[in-house]
Amino acid sequence: MEGTGQQSGYDNGGFVDSHQELPRSMNNQEIIASAASLEEGQASQQQRAKQKSKNKSKVKQKTLSPRPSGCQICILVCSSITILFSVGMLAGGFWMMFDAIMQSQMEVREGSTSYTIWKTTPFPLILNLYIWNITNHEEFLNGAKPILQECGPYVWKEYHDKQGIEFHRNNTVTYLQQRWWIADEELSGNNSFDDRVYVMNPIPLSSVWSVRHMPRTAMPFLNSAFNDLNEPAVVFVTVNELIFTGFHDPLLDYVQEELVSENGTLHDLLPFLGLPPGLSDYDRFGWFYMRNMSLYYDGVFNMMTGTDDIRNVGQIDLWNYTKETPFFDSPCNAVTGSAGEYFPPDLKRDKIVFYSSDLCMSMTMHYQKDVEMDGLKAYRFWGSNNTFANGSQIPGNECYCVKGTCAPMGLLNAESCRMGSPAFISFPHYFNADPFLLEQIEGLSPEEEKHAFIMDLIPETGIPINVKARMQINMRVTPYPGGKKGKIDILEKVPDIYLPMIWFEEFAEVPEDMIGQLKALQFIQTTPTITICFSVTLLLGLGMMAYLIYARRK
Repeated sequence: MEGTGQQSGYDNGGFVDSHQELPRSMNNQEIIASAASLEEGQASQQQRAKQKSKNKSKVKQKTLSPRPSGCQICILVCSSITILFSVGMLAGGFWMMFDAIMQSQMEVREGSTSYTIWKTTPFPLILNLYIWNITNHEEFLNGAKPILQECGPYVWKEYHDKQGIEFHRNNTVTYLQQRWWIADEELSGNNSFDDRVYVMNPIPLSSVWSVRHMPRTAMPFLNSAFNDLNEPAVVFVTVNELIFTGFHDPLLDYVQEELVSENGTLHDLLPFLGLPPGLSDYDRFGWFYMRNMSLYYDGVFNMMTGTDDIRNVGQIDLWNYTKETPFFDSPCNAVTGSAGEYFPPDLKRDKIVFYSSDLCMSMTMHYQKDVEMDGLKAYRFWGSNNTFANGSQIPGNECYCVKGTCAPMGLLNAESCRMGSPAFISFPHYFNADPFLLEQIEGLSPEEEKHAFIMDLIPETGIPINVKARMQINMRVTPYPGGKKGKIDILEKVPDIYLPMIWFEEFAEVPEDMIGQLKALQFIQTTPTITICFSVTLLLGLGMMAYLIYARRK
């Protein structure tokens, strides 16, 4: 009702006074639109508030997430290092380090393992020597087939030492080799060095052989000297005299007294006589006479050290300052192959070559078979029937003929190497030689197990683990009944044969304390053990990394 002043709502409660007039400009539709806008604004504000609340919640969750523990960090570092290390090793890092270590120990230089063994043999070699005793020496001098008796073994311990060592910038080393022998009565058993044997006297054989191409006057002069001096064709000497101490010979004594000595009656004629070195340089004869402790007998060696390339270790470069010797025609006179103590690594099933100063030649040995010794696997190389083959068997080997004399198959003509004597080298009992050589003599019986020359080498490193070097010295016995050949009374009726004189074998085996090291080395080189180990290590590293990732995500 008009004028009553009645209040329709609370003043401060948000209600509108009933007596207050609404703005005339606003109608109902505008009021509805304004209310809707207000509701939308309120909804938008509520949505923004919820979004902020979610964002705050996420931030709060991130803030509340725990940091990595020390154990997890340690696992992360260890797994990373393990993975990188394993990948590097599998990619070739291990073999690079392995080859570097092998290089440093196998090359011949001061301080290396190879140098220590090469300089002085850490253990003695065993020399077994056998002598062929002529049991029917009287009948033999009258033309009968010789009947030989094998006497021995007579045993010596052999030692090696390098002297005058000088290294060069071209990765080679020059040295002299000193060898000496000590008799071992215990290993010799019932064989005494004082045993006496009948053997052919090499002095008259060598003297006649050296003058056979000289003018005809040389042969009668020599025959007269033999008769006047009572030169024996066969001597009866002790084993020690025959090998090391030497025995006196009438012709050698005469040459020393009358020709070599300055007080000799024929001393002034010495330069014009052209005597072979064996007659003028020695006052006695013995197969090893003047060799014990000799510094120059084996010659001057120049060997590659392998410092530049391990495949060159032990290879001979020069002998007596030359790459070619005067003893044979080319190419048989080439100085090549190993110096005899080290061979290059990664050997093939083919052949090996080493230079022998005793034979004055590079000797070739061929692969025979795979062998095993105390768990060590090796290649066996041996002296086959091609080692001392002549030109009829291997074309080109005619260069081993000396002054027109070619040896039968299985023999090496060592005349030029042994001061002009009719010396021929073979394997013992004529093993792997022409069968006709056995027909000339009674008492020989070749067997591979006893008489073959063998070398067992670890193929990965070229290290010898078993060596049995066996050789036989023979002499060509020729009758001189007269005619074109001339006459030598003491050799008039002997049969025309190649007569065995002595044979020897040198034993060398790897020491027992080195077998374990070599087996471990070969095991690493020939099995996938290293690859497996580093593969397992890699998997371990990956496993640790996977576990860490899983733990963090959880």
